[in-house]
Amino acid sequence: MSEQRTKTNKKFMLLSAIGIFMVVDSHTFTCFNILGNFMPYNSFFMPMFVFISGYFNKLDSSSKFWPYFIKKVRSLLVPFAGISLAVFGMQQLINQIKLGDEMTPLPSGYFAYVLDRIVTVGSFGAIAEATWFVIALFVTLMVYAILKKLLHGMWNSYVMVAMFTAAHIFVVYLAKNTDPQSLTYLLVPLKCLFFLPFLEMGVIYRKHLEKKHESLPAGSKIGLMAALLVLNAVRTLYLPNSYDLAFDRINDLSGFYSPYFVTPLISSIVGILFWLTFVDLIAKPVGESRFVNFMSCNTFWIMGFHILFFNILNCVLMLISRHIAAVPGFDIESFKGSEWYFWEIGSNAKILYVLVGVLGPLLFKWIFDRISSPIRNKYNEIKKTSVKNEKILSGIMYALLAVIFTGLVITFVANKIESDSGRDETANVEGAEESFSYDEVGNEQDDVVPAYAILDIVYEDGGSNADYFSVFEEVYEDGTYTITVNRSEDAGAASAFDGLSYMGIKLICEQNDDTENVDIANAEITNISVSCDGMQLVVIDNGETISINEGARYISFDCYDKESGFTSTEDVDESKAFQFDGKNVIEVSFQISGISAQ
Repeated sequence: MSEQRTKTNKKFMLLSAIGIFMVVDSHTFTCFNILGNFMPYNSFFMPMFVFISGYFNKLDSSSKFWPYFIKKVRSLLVPFAGISLAVFGMQQLINQIKLGDEMTPLPSGYFAYVLDRIVTVGSFGAIAEATWFVIALFVTLMVYAILKKLLHGMWNSYVMVAMFTAAHIFVVYLAKNTDPQSLTYLLVPLKCLFFLPFLEMGVIYRKHLEKKHESLPAGSKIGLMAALLVLNAVRTLYLPNSYDLAFDRINDLSGFYSPYFVTPLISSIVGILFWLTFVDLIAKPVGESRFVNFMSCNTFWIMGFHILFFNILNCVLMLISRHIAAVPGFDIESFKGSEWYFWEIGSNAKILYVLVGVLGPLLFKWIFDRISSPIRNKYNEIKKTSVKNEKILSGIMYALLAVIFTGLVITFVANKIESDSGRDETANVEGAEESFSYDEVGNEQDDVVPAYAILDIVYEDGGSNADYFSVFEEVYEDGTYTITVNRSEDAGAASAFDGLSYMGIKLICEQNDDTENVDIANAEITNISVSCDGMQLVVIDNGETISINEGARYISFDCYDKESGFTSTEDVDESKAFQFDGKNVIEVSFQISGISAQ
């Protein structure tokens, strides 16, 4: 993906360049939003990358699996590991710049947490979130290769795409009707099943449809594109919200909004065909662009580094604001609390983030190529000297990969066993009642009295405000926590959401002189994320975790759908807050930092 070369297939060169531009733009919450009202990015662009991989995938019954496996390890997993390590190192530097003395050391068990995220979600953290796709693509390619070897005498692309489509629809059904936490360790195989039909569609297009598609007159292609836009416009009439065409969070399978299980499949086919037709029209006049070629050859680098460069830009703005002159609209405290903060001077400022997100990684890659080129050339010279040298170098690489993989598996399993046993020892704390308050917890604890995180829903009840408290999450250390409320199983929650005024996260800890307490005096609650029936919402918090009293910390927030366009407290209209009427499962995730023992 990151190989630097001159691509001869100009159509797919442009398609991958457009796709990666959309990835960057979507992570600025759609600054440009090209035709997004008719064809949201998240309704097709990840399946489109799999479709592109399928187009170039020429596996057949004579292909040898082991060389193919090694090739994909070298082209996908090795760069994934390298980019992840680079991003992690630069993230620590950014945290040091923006937090200074406030920066806390990595918590114990952080390495196990990273491994856990990589084998489930697919990336180690928010600043490299987009790299989840690499793991999903690698597994999809491997499963496809194994199936093709096993069924080499019976393989029929049309039959297989039908079977893969059935599996795809089943994954959507499962994701919409299952507690997301129960799918955590099934995420990778489920994402593989989700993507498999698009891989085979790419093969079918190359073998059977491409020539017919290319032979269409320009007028027919424009008519086809117009028909696809109209199709999506009509489809929105049958959906609760127009954005239900999209599916936001494939990485954790929690972003399927539409009530119809076939929506992601249809949306993906429509989007892929539309942009495939578009690039077919413009391939000749645009296809010779050296910049587009370089961008297309380095989609991996843009995918891995663009969020990092968002944060580098924020660091520059913060340093200017601190040491030269205050930058209008730049909120240092909000930036300190989130990797997803954007300069709030106006919507046009996001154009700067898109440019930095694309050009920054490409400049980094260009510099990397200049520095690493002599090393690569020397390696190739040694490798080509003799067959013996080639075998020795290949053997060293395979052995190193085997050692790294084995070490990761052993470490992950060991930490998993340790964390499971730890959970077993503390799993006897019962859920809180609806009348839960911070004066009533912690009485049955042994050596350490934990803090408790609860979701506090403030709602109107008979003309006055009342509070609904969720079940609690025990908090012993810094980390990410999730609270899930199921309205269908909790009448109190149903009433609270019907009369919702606002929500908040409350962190509480009873003070007990006879035991060791968790100290929450400096605790901060940040990075709040809310999904409702799998739809990711825009969360606007008040930007500050406040002390209610000595034993309680609190932060309030409101939720909006993505179509609102709200990004900060300065531009929100509370009357347009998201309506939870008729919704069922609400999942709230958040990070807690600043916890210590006293």
